[in-house]
Amino acid sequence: MVGQRQYPASPYDTRCKKPTRNWPRIARPLAPAFTLIELLIVIAIIGLLISILVPALSRAREVSRRTVCGSNLRQFGIALLNYAQDNESWLPAKSLPNSPTASVAARAAAQQNSSSQYGPNFAGLVRDVIERRVTRESGTELQGSAQPQYLPDPKIMLCPSDRFNNPPGTRYTGVAPFNKLWDTEPVTRFEQLPRTAAQEATAQKTYISYLYVAMWRNDDRGDFIAMADQSNDKDLAESSFQYLTPEDNHGTRGINVLLLDSHVEWAQSQTGTFAHVQDLSNRYWGPIIATKARYPDPVLNPDNRRAVEVRTIE
Repeated sequence: MVGQRQYPASPYDTRCKKPTRNWPRIARPLAPAFTLIELLIVIAIIGLLISILVPALSRAREVSRRTVCGSNLRQFGIALLNYAQDNESWLPAKSLPNSPTASVAARAAAQQNSSSQYGPNFAGLVRDVIERRVTRESGTELQGSAQPQYLPDPKIMLCPSDRFNNPPGTRYTGVAPFNKLWDTEPVTRFEQLPRTAAQEATAQKTYISYLYVAMWRNDDRGDFIAMADQSNDKDLAESSFQYLTPEDNHGTRGINVLLLDSHVEWAQSQTGTFAHVQDLSNRYWGPIIATKARYPDPVLNPDNRRAVEVRTIE
């Protein structure tokens, strides 16, 4: 337009096809990054921390499981003493149905057996002696409606660290990878425990993690052993402690032990070898072996020892 002042076009004028001026770009600073060496150092530190924490966490879990195991034994101890109060001071033990007048030593020798009246081994004693009212006398065995009489719950029969055990009365050599061990199997009712040895052999399961010393009375010495973690060895002899292996309830570290006064203590082993486990055997079986018999039997117990009048079952 004539007479009107002309201004230069704006670089942002959309009517222009190209900007009339190139504005400089502002360079952004590069983000900081790890070098390869720094990354490797971080990975190494994380690996070191994991190697320190994982064993500590594993030990903490085992201590927790060991505490639960000790609680199980303590509840067993209370139940055993309550049973004794109702049964002329005798702790639970199997009788000989065909020999009601059998000596104490004769009854002790039969505690691992089964009969028409009792299931096999320690599980049979729990089923048909301690909780007989539920499993044999209530008339509600199949329905499972009767409440336990002495033991609070079947779950206390298993140590939380226990995964498998030797079949009762047999030895585990450890040569083959656990093919001679039976898996543990929890039950929800005591009547689910095997009623006969044939049922137990067919199931090939183990239902209890502890050994039991039968034929005690509640007026025996309070420091005598009543129960303990069983091993995967044959825990039937007087000196039932032979070896501890990594497959046992608490590995080779030791066992929980219930004494007749119903208190539980942790018995630590250095390595689990025969020599070190024999230290535990001497500690707990030594006083029993040194005690005179309460019920003399010149035929079955000529040496007059209290140890012959009791029997370890598993």
